[in-house]
Amino acid sequence: MKRCVLASILALSAFSVMAADTYSYNEYYYQRKSLFEQLPVDSNDIVFVGNSLTNGGDWHEIFNSEKVKNRGISSDVIQGISDRIDLVVSGKPKKIFLLAGVNDISHKIDADSIATAIEKLVIKIKESTPETTLYLQSLLPINNDFKRYRNLIGTEAVFPKANILLEKIAQKHGIIWIDLFPAFSDAEGKMNSKFTSDGLHLNADGYKVWRQNVAKYVEQPYSETGDLYSVTNEDIVMVGNSLIYGCEWHELLRNKNIKKRVTGSDLVTYLPQLASTVSKNNPKKIFLLSTYDDLTGKMNADSIVKRIEKSIKIIKATSPSTQIYLQGLIPLNSNYEKYSWFKGRSGEVVLINERLRNLAKKNGAKWINLYPIFVDDNGELSEKLTNDGFHLMGSAYNKWKEEILKYFK
Repeated sequence: MKRCVLASILALSAFSVMAADTYSYNEYYYQRKSLFEQLPVDSNDIVFVGNSLTNGGDWHEIFNSEKVKNRGISSDVIQGISDRIDLVVSGKPKKIFLLAGVNDISHKIDADSIATAIEKLVIKIKESTPETTLYLQSLLPINNDFKRYRNLIGTEAVFPKANILLEKIAQKHGIIWIDLFPAFSDAEGKMNSKFTSDGLHLNADGYKVWRQNVAKYVEQPYSETGDLYSVTNEDIVMVGNSLIYGCEWHELLRNKNIKKRVTGSDLVTYLPQLASTVSKNNPKKIFLLSTYDDLTGKMNADSIVKRIEKSIKIIKATSPSTQIYLQGLIPLNSNYEKYSWFKGRSGEVVLINERLRNLAKKNGAKWINLYPIFVDDNGELSEKLTNDGFHLMGSAYNKWKEEILKYFK
């Protein structure tokens, strides 16, 4: 199925130099990095490392293997990958597929500098884990006709220049070069509009093309028929917002049949439509995450409960055999300006969750109250578990795992 990826996560974002050779990245970088700290890599793993292009693919589904892992971080730059690569190479994985550079180009880094940075990263990987087979993937083309990323306007010529240099680096260091650029290009050398909706990131057809071009190196069986992301009656589907998107659930819960499906927004408004899409293929279980109807200060309990009830009824009508698990609202943290409106309103969340608990009981769904595991003494999302007031760090996902693990047995 088509998967919506949250624009706020995928936007090109700047990094800043704090001191000599010390860099600061955006909140999502640290959320994702802290998650990876909870997910060890081992010598049998095949790891895709990169930025939003890598982050946007559910690689274990694409290749139908729990050994194929995603270590992409949206908006990441080459230095950011270098700063976290130890979390990958320490496990001595079987293979690493590396793709990076587009965000560096958006920061006006030239082809020579990109090649220098990639070469340093390649050397670091090879020295850290010489037994790992490293694949260097080319930069993909972009299409500025979409006019989505102003920092990339006028940079089109950098991509083929950088790819020429990157291929030479691959040859120099004896690693495998995978030239993806032609497969994604139209007659003018732009990203083919069939594979993207914004000129940079890929849709499902784009990931199919990527799979076709690396499959012989990944060497994992997969089916060419059907949707790229299909759901079966053996699957357990995590359904919700960016909190669901932010985790590699199949790794965290060590179950290859766990999949995630998210809305294009954090709002509860879009959950019924997503529930309808997911339930068509009769999954074994659906874990439905309740979310807010507004994240700017309005909190309408009736709207939240109404949308959740509609989602549950859609699932039950479409797939009666699917077991539904309803997960309640988690608190926000008002110390962050964006959620300052939440101060003193935690009691409303408690009341909404009570209504959701009754709704679950009424409709034969199992109720999971996440609120207590995330809340602090002030009724807010614990500062230890977030760095932006809403999204979660790796330690929070670990607590979440412990709360729901019993439902996967």
